[in-house]
Amino acid sequence: MEDDRTTFGPDPDLEAEGRELGADPEMLELRADAAAGLKTQELQADAATALEQRRQRRYLIRALLRSPTFMTGVIIVLFWVFMAVFSTYITQSPTAVDAMHSLAAPSAAHLFGTDELGRDVLARTMAGARTVLIIAPLATILALLWGGIIGLVAGFYRGYTDEVIMRLIDVLLALPIIITSILVLSLLGTGLTIIIITIGALFTPVVSRTVRSAVIGEREREYVMAARLRGERSPFVMAREILPNITQPIIVEGTIRLGYAVFTAATLSFLGFGLGPPSPDWGLTIATERIYLQIAPWTVMFPALALATLVVGVNLITDGLGRVFSK
Repeated sequence: MEDDRTTFGPDPDLEAEGRELGADPEMLELRADAAAGLKTQELQADAATALEQRRQRRYLIRALLRSPTFMTGVIIVLFWVFMAVFSTYITQSPTAVDAMHSLAAPSAAHLFGTDELGRDVLARTMAGARTVLIIAPLATILALLWGGIIGLVAGFYRGYTDEVIMRLIDVLLALPIIITSILVLSLLGTGLTIIIITIGALFTPVVSRTVRSAVIGEREREYVMAARLRGERSPFVMAREILPNITQPIIVEGTIRLGYAVFTAATLSFLGFGLGPPSPDWGLTIATERIYLQIAPWTVMFPALALATLVVGVNLITDGLGRVFSK
């Protein structure tokens, strides 16, 4: 009587044949070649992508170096950065008092004149860049960090998450920055760290809206869909796939916020919510010297011009970046 397993179950001869085919060296070699071919294609695709990215970076760098607007802004900003760092080695001390020469007009001894205490206005103007160039960049970095995270989450998930976040952002955008800053600093104090965090937090809603708009334009593209089909997690897709492709609008937004941060920091100092005397901070100097505007205008004019040139320099960088990125 025949075995039922032979009649109704798997044929032992077929199983043996399948095992022999699976163990066939030629079949194994074909499979290895196919896997190697796929791996080679992936490596070639990655290499091509990296090459294209390097080509684009070289093009952007050359375009920026050829942009008169961008380079003028960079020169202005670098000048004030240099002065903020090395002004004490180039000019006299910004706090040195000479009562015998108070409110002296500009001369060979004091190119920008002196203030009511005989302090050199040139030295104080050059050193005054130090405070604003500490506060403004750090506040801008915080705003980009916080706003970037919020914008990525809102733009990627959309739906209820996006609605809740955006409604909160709308409420924060309705608050006047200067008035809100004054209230916060009156409550928490006017330390340098508090000022940086306050300005960064108040600029975060604007940055988050910009990042959200950029993410919405990227989230439906093919490379994002491919990452989702591969089973990549949402944080990975946002950080490794979407974020590198929205760096240009983030950079432009960052330079715009930097200009506003410079002006905001100077305004808060002017209103008495920055560093106190004898700091050469531009906003503080303009506030304390404005009573001498009629008899010694140079005590106010030069710090005001310095602040204006720095803001103009940052705006020129922003304009140059925008023109190059739009091409």
